[in-house]
Amino acid sequence: KSQSNINQSVVINDGKILKIGDAKEINEKYLPKKVFAAEGKLILPGFINTHCHLFQTFMRGLGKDLPFIQWMNNSVRLMMPNMDEEAIYLAAMVGCLESIRSGMTTIVDFMYAHVKPRYSDYVLQAFVDCGVRGVLARGMTDVDRLPGSPVRPASYATAAQSFAEVDRTRAIYADNPNISFMLAPSVIWGMTFEGLKEISQYAKKNKMMVTMHILETVDDDQHSMEKYGKSTMRVLEDAGILETDFLGVHAIRVSQDDISLFKQYDVKISYNPLANMILGSGVAPIVDLSKAGIKISLGTDGAASNDSQNLIEVMRAGALLQKAHQCDSAALSAWEVFSMATDQGAECINMADKIGTIEEGKQADVIVVDLQKANTTPCYDPIASLVYSGSSENISAVIVNGEVIFDKGHFLKINEMEILERAQKKAEELYKNSLSKN
Repeated sequence: KSQSNINQSVVINDGKILKIGDAKEINEKYLPKKVFAAEGKLILPGFINTHCHLFQTFMRGLGKDLPFIQWMNNSVRLMMPNMDEEAIYLAAMVGCLESIRSGMTTIVDFMYAHVKPRYSDYVLQAFVDCGVRGVLARGMTDVDRLPGSPVRPASYATAAQSFAEVDRTRAIYADNPNISFMLAPSVIWGMTFEGLKEISQYAKKNKMMVTMHILETVDDDQHSMEKYGKSTMRVLEDAGILETDFLGVHAIRVSQDDISLFKQYDVKISYNPLANMILGSGVAPIVDLSKAGIKISLGTDGAASNDSQNLIEVMRAGALLQKAHQCDSAALSAWEVFSMATDQGAECINMADKIGTIEEGKQADVIVVDLQKANTTPCYDPIASLVYSGSSENISAVIVNGEVIFDKGHFLKINEMEILERAQKKAEELYKNSLSKN
């Protein structure tokens, strides 16, 4: 917000930010192996997406303008049971490509499409191939029937079976600094109480975060009251889930009791405004949650609902939705929503010591932003310009763990057009096959 950081240079070594200082002094002190020129541009922390479903990029545009359960039946439940390893990988790659183009350096993928064993491996491979920092939130569903469906969920597995897969993948990527893991029970009506208790115990034992869809619609509390005689958050408290490092996703139908529990257990929230608007789910009380001291991050959600994996769009929509809902133009500022995409996002996934800000000693997850574009000229406040009129066009470069993975419109680790062509062909085959089986 000040002019003190103009003409600064950032020295990166061994994946970390070694030094930040005056460009002239830096040039005199260090002899770099490589100089990345960013004159006239912003150097910002990379954006953090705390909730998406990468496999859903193959479901863009399906089930639009339908109520929640009908949308599910015409998109996710239609396609997911027929996805194979190649479809999972290509869908994840497409989502990563779009994410990186919008300045995203960290993606939390809530991966619940476990129709067959080891599907997580293909999302993890996409993370590695793209070079992004990836958090695999291993989805879990252990109930025999989901609302509106007469058959067992395609992703059904016992908690023990899911834990075995988590153990296996964590061991494979134990030495990869860009890959980490969470547990992701689907939603209150997609889990048994015993399954939730087992997740709580496993998470505490293995010091893992838990993330879950909560209070996205009235269905959560209706189900909880009918089955348990209490609210969803009280059920999660009883199961021990709130005693873990817990990231709740959506949090729209929130009561004062829920907010009290969020505060008591230091629950973090992933705000997904675009998906919430598209599905007509409502408006999360972000202003009230923030005032209560609850940490808020941003999520794109899956492309089956949002249709996009662009976090710049989410920042803009997130701020505007709160302004309109509160009838207050100051309800959520550009700087506040930018914080949700960066430093608060890092806090919400327990990575504030590594990413989220540009500081000496932190991982070099940074983006180069060019505001000398027609959509952001003239520019008076760089963050306001980026949030309210910015687009992927303004993202000049993306650096993760010190490695340049995107520069001037080109991906440096992968052939983008080859991936897109393969994805288009595969998605068409999958859709045709799904319709024939329905």
